[in-house]
Amino acid sequence: MNYSDTLRFVYEKLDRLGDLPVFSTTVNRIQQVSSSEESDAMALAMAIMKDANLSAKILKIANSSTYHRGGAAITVVSRAVVLIGFKKIKNICLTLKLVEGFHKSHPDINTPGLLMRAFLNANIASDLAIRSNHVSDAEEAYINALLYGLGEIVIAHTMPSVYRKMLVERKKAELPWRKIQLKMLGGTFSDLGQDLARSWGHPPSVVHAMSVKSEFVEGDHAAQIAGLSYQLLEQLYDLDDHGDHPYGELVDDLGTVTGLDADQIGETALRCYQKVSQMASDYGLSCASMARKYTPSGHEAKDELMRQMAFITAQSGSVDDDAQGVVELDDEQTPSAEQQLDYLHQVTEMINQGEALPTILKTVIEAMAGCTRLDRVQLCLLNRGGTRLEPKMSDGDAIEPLQRYFSRSKDGSNNDMFFRVIARGATLLVSDIDENGWHERIPADFIQQVRCQGFVVAPIVVKERVIGMLYGDRLKGQGALDEQDFKVFSQFASQARLALLNA
Repeated sequence: MNYSDTLRFVYEKLDRLGDLPVFSTTVNRIQQVSSSEESDAMALAMAIMKDANLSAKILKIANSSTYHRGGAAITVVSRAVVLIGFKKIKNICLTLKLVEGFHKSHPDINTPGLLMRAFLNANIASDLAIRSNHVSDAEEAYINALLYGLGEIVIAHTMPSVYRKMLVERKKAELPWRKIQLKMLGGTFSDLGQDLARSWGHPPSVVHAMSVKSEFVEGDHAAQIAGLSYQLLEQLYDLDDHGDHPYGELVDDLGTVTGLDADQIGETALRCYQKVSQMASDYGLSCASMARKYTPSGHEAKDELMRQMAFITAQSGSVDDDAQGVVELDDEQTPSAEQQLDYLHQVTEMINQGEALPTILKTVIEAMAGCTRLDRVQLCLLNRGGTRLEPKMSDGDAIEPLQRYFSRSKDGSNNDMFFRVIARGATLLVSDIDENGWHERIPADFIQQVRCQGFVVAPIVVKERVIGMLYGDRLKGQGALDEQDFKVFSQFASQARLALLNA
């Protein structure tokens, strides 16, 4: 299977399974509100409360011993936000949605273990950043590390039969794990994780942090923590079959990145292991999935750390590991689901057969308009200097005002907002411009001329160069842009990027 086929299969399977909640509009909205200097606890609480299941989980965590030190129970989300803090609440929401998306597992595939290692990796990376002399943003380190193993989790979830074969190959120990990934998928877990994160609007810093060690620039400490702590866990779980990342070498690398010595790194890993084992049930995870058989490796420091981890796991046995499953809210099946699949197959076939790029992009625009409630969809291209946008393809109603507005040059004013958005390479979703102070942040002439209720902008990045953007909106008075619209728009945006990459 080549990588394009793998990517296509994953997107189609995620669509049938109901997509990844980790990339939902809920998370997108929470990230936007929590990163805005103008937002307050109530604005963030309102964003969280749009997801009833998430609200219940946040209240449960706010009342846990980790955050609640006594007194009256926390019963409102706004108080939970104040107690936990803006940045931490964003990370907790992302973790909960990741677990929610993958808590159903195949009996013979340890998906809960992959999720627990992602959670553990996030906590280790965050704590290392807090203690570090070189890394300042612990919350960013948490998100980078939480999503570092996303590619493997997605393959285990969407392609279980292929993943089983990969595990069999790994057990034979004839090929390194990375080469097995290339052989079976046409690419690596890192490639897939980066493509998923990029296509669903996560910022470039998160995408870059999913890179393998050889792809990092020297001194890029913040991005390296996630991968190094992930590889450290692979060592502790005896998953580094070919010794590609020896324990001592990893600890040395982490020491270089963080400025900490080997003892401090070991203490941090052990403390996080204990913390995660205590918090697991609050996140819908099971302590049992962290268990591993202790086998001496001959490396004194590593063996001592593994012994202590095994002891903590045994002590946690008294905890109810049958964590209550996450309550699922049934998504309404849209009448256009079959139409979406038809378009996805059609675009994929066009890419594989080398169809002319304008024809493929025209089909993508048509699919976005036809499979969503979006009233308008438009493709704009950026000139090489990054100073001018020009509409190239459009579909929908009241197109002329949209084309007039986006036929524009950069002028150094607030009207350059869309140039700044696409330069960052991250998707911008504004579900409803009448919410969360968007009127103060969006250019006034955009609001007056375009007259939309909600919109989404997806930068088109090819080989690290921004070449344009895809835009979709709902007209004023037609209702907010919802999660289903965003999901389908993003899927076809990924198809457009794939077409441009193969052109």
